[in-house]
Amino acid sequence: MLRRSLRLVAVFLFLISASSFVYASRGFLPAVNYPTGVQPFSVAIADFNGDSRPDVATANSTDGTITILLGQGDGTFVPAKTYSICYSPFQIVAGDLNGDGRPDLVATCATGLAKDIAVMLNSASGFLPSQFYEDRGTGAGPLVLADFDEDGILDLAVGDGPMVGFLKGNGDGSFQMAETSFPGFNLLSLVANDFNHDGHFDLAAADENVGGVVLLGNGDGSFQPATYLADSLKPLSVAAADFSRDGNVDLVLANDLKTVTVFLGNGDGTFQGGVTLDVAKAPKSVAVADFNGDGAIDIAVVIAETGVAVMYGRGDGTFPLVRRLRTDGFTPGSWDVAAVDLNDDRAPDLVVLNRFKQTVSVIMNSGGTFVTSTSSENPAPAGQPVTFTATVAPSLISTIPTGSVTFADGTTTLATLPLDQNGVASYTTSGLRTGTHTIRTKYSGDSNFNPNTGNAIVQVIR
Repeated sequence: MLRRSLRLVAVFLFLISASSFVYASRGFLPAVNYPTGVQPFSVAIADFNGDSRPDVATANSTDGTITILLGQGDGTFVPAKTYSICYSPFQIVAGDLNGDGRPDLVATCATGLAKDIAVMLNSASGFLPSQFYEDRGTGAGPLVLADFDEDGILDLAVGDGPMVGFLKGNGDGSFQMAETSFPGFNLLSLVANDFNHDGHFDLAAADENVGGVVLLGNGDGSFQPATYLADSLKPLSVAAADFSRDGNVDLVLANDLKTVTVFLGNGDGTFQGGVTLDVAKAPKSVAVADFNGDGAIDIAVVIAETGVAVMYGRGDGTFPLVRRLRTDGFTPGSWDVAAVDLNDDRAPDLVVLNRFKQTVSVIMNSGGTFVTSTSSENPAPAGQPVTFTATVAPSLISTIPTGSVTFADGTTTLATLPLDQNGVASYTTSGLRTGTHTIRTKYSGDSNFNPNTGNAIVQVIR
């Protein structure tokens, strides 16, 4: 009996070990660094030049500039273009403020004046000179764009010292005078989402003095009185996502005390007690995405002394595995982080600012693939064989993907077949009825690569 129990324990540990190996083996490539202005402090990602490729904007606090890096669609960037924006920009966000289809830029600035919000509209020839707006605060702080009053136009929420200012967008790139609420003492980060399922944008803030702050929106640009999250100590950054896959929005706060704290949402605007996770060094910024394609949201935390820590989620609100990534050397100064798929391979990559190196690090996710689906004949005669082929190619590394591909006709599964030594799977059928079929292919993923889907085939049978 004892030997049998020991064997079961050994099998159990083996399965855990094997599962952890598969889980952990997907990862990131070494950082590639690009120069910015002096002391970049905040990053925004958007398609600034209309080529359907993500670009990077950095707000450079010391020389008062914005650096634009234009993406090539493969994770690389062309030499930067620089614009003057304001004195000491603190945070920058991107969004289409005037409905012309081009993302504009908004920054908070330490001008020492009342008007410390700078807006740079994006024209066909580049960014126009800054326009300035007042937020009735006392200095530069965090900001977030969202349609808080539900008129179809982006508005602006600005954290300024102890206040959150609401600036109503006019739809032409300008803003009306701010209204304010008073939730805290020293707001450093804001995120907008719907925490109570009422269809209105709410706000969560990281307040270095009082912890996490939640303001539920009324849908007209006003907010209910602030509530505060216990168990968050000196937070510097906040992000929102559904970590437990229960349909409710959760929060993660990066704390200046070498930890991050996860708060699971109850779906009514309240949150459960925080679960604090040690990250060894003081984190500065946090971003969220499903980096390994397992359907669970993960967390990326900038660690100023060492780079980035990626915390892989299980989908239940826990994060058992942490992987540390190097940015531009192990020197103090990694500051802000964004997660975005830079090469359209279904694997979110990381963009990290290195404040004292005057660089931005691009860290590509090696788990990406390109899945191409083809048909042997289209249209095809009824009753004749048609072969559908899915080719799974790695986007960044030379390893050939393994695993399987599932072929489906709409929502009906046709077959699941293994990839061959070239990363190809084919399915032949003569059983499709006359009419139009939407053939979909889904790659399973393996220990190196994330799951992915191919292009849909609209197959006509005559």
